[in-house]
Amino acid sequence: MLMNRDEMLDRLMASDSRYDGVFITGVLSTGIYCLPSCKARKPNPENVQFFATIEEARSVGLRACKKCRPDDFFAGLDPDRDRLEEIVRRLESSPQTMVSITDMAAELGTGSSKLFLASKKHFHATPGELLTRSRVFAASRLLLTTDRSVSEIAFDVGFESLSTFYDHFGRLVGMKPAAYRKLSSATTFDVSLPPSFHTEVLLGYLGRDPESICEKVNGTSAQIAGNEVGLPYVLDLQFASDVVTCTSSGVSGAVAHGVVAKLLGLAQDPGGFELHVTRLGLPEFVSGRRGLRLPQTPGLFDGIVWAILGQQVNLRFAYALRRRLVLLAGTRLQDSLYSPPTPEAVACLNVEDLLPLQFSGRKAEYLIGFARDIVEGAVDLTSLSSGSASRAEKTLMQKRGFGPWSTHYVMMRAFGFADCLPIGDTGLTSALQKFFKLELRPDAAKTVEVMDAFSPYRSLATFHMWQSLKFES
Repeated sequence: MLMNRDEMLDRLMASDSRYDGVFITGVLSTGIYCLPSCKARKPNPENVQFFATIEEARSVGLRACKKCRPDDFFAGLDPDRDRLEEIVRRLESSPQTMVSITDMAAELGTGSSKLFLASKKHFHATPGELLTRSRVFAASRLLLTTDRSVSEIAFDVGFESLSTFYDHFGRLVGMKPAAYRKLSSATTFDVSLPPSFHTEVLLGYLGRDPESICEKVNGTSAQIAGNEVGLPYVLDLQFASDVVTCTSSGVSGAVAHGVVAKLLGLAQDPGGFELHVTRLGLPEFVSGRRGLRLPQTPGLFDGIVWAILGQQVNLRFAYALRRRLVLLAGTRLQDSLYSPPTPEAVACLNVEDLLPLQFSGRKAEYLIGFARDIVEGAVDLTSLSSGSASRAEKTLMQKRGFGPWSTHYVMMRAFGFADCLPIGDTGLTSALQKFFKLELRPDAAKTVEVMDAFSPYRSLATFHMWQSLKFES
């Protein structure tokens, strides 16, 4: 455990689920051990002892709490999560089998209210959002793999009208169904930009390292090199007022579209977030930034790399570390661009290979260890990103070098979950102090307290806070 006693007591009193798995709370007066998130009556601090593992707690004679069930947590058991994940998998493969939220609730064996709470907790989305996304993405697959008509596909995946299908497809895909179908052979395509899209923010994100050898930005155009299932690619993006034109090299148009959709944040809901902050009485929170979306890392493993390299260093040094890693283990492509290294390439490295590049021993161990876990099948990033947020959080928190900040950074930037909070982020705490006129920079407890008001949109709220620092006079 890297936390001190006061920090753990603070998280215990806040019932903070983000620290489940980080430490165990032992209550000596009752003889039980609990998760930090336990909702039982809080013990007196003098009766609390903290442990790193449940085995340590058992060794002093404590037994598992029947309310929070820590043994089930460490065994990976969560019946509601597991059942909901199964329901979502069925939706993704056969969305027509559940035509309503009532059907989903019946499958979960509960009422609509509990389904809503479980869906928000485990997937950071409402049941309606899960239904709609599943139908649209099922339609996308059928458009690429069959010659069935658009209307037949729309009704088959569960939409009740063609107009509703076209509205949702356009919002989540950025293209008309007929144009999307052509991606099976096309390498150049247009994607409509969402309303009030902040192109300058996305280009700023892609060009944040002016010396990057993976991304190049020139005016309203950008080149991005990446890896998708081991295939190096280059995307050329040309932005106009309401559309981005993408030309791909190395991967199909359909694969390239998936990358562009992540960069544009098409699956996000800035309108819902803006309504939420207005209801909080904080419309100035989004002033000048309405429509803002959070760009995701094009590759999942690249998100892991950024999280590890960015720990406890300034951004400029993190950029330098990434360039050195890319030169060592990436793939050189056209126009002096390099694709980021694959997990397989990093797994072949040794710590001694990275030390001369100014990697600390710990960073090198964390990065290589994570890559080897992927190669050996112990971690599946694709499954984590498409599964539940709660499973992704639990899995990442158990990895060496991953705490609440790095876990939630990956969840929001690489996986696209909507309600993440990278506790300890210095940019976030600086922005919160300024916006809310706090006397002191907020610590972890205060950060959670302030940001909880923005749930279930804390990922977007965090990004707004980061962006606010760039527009200071």
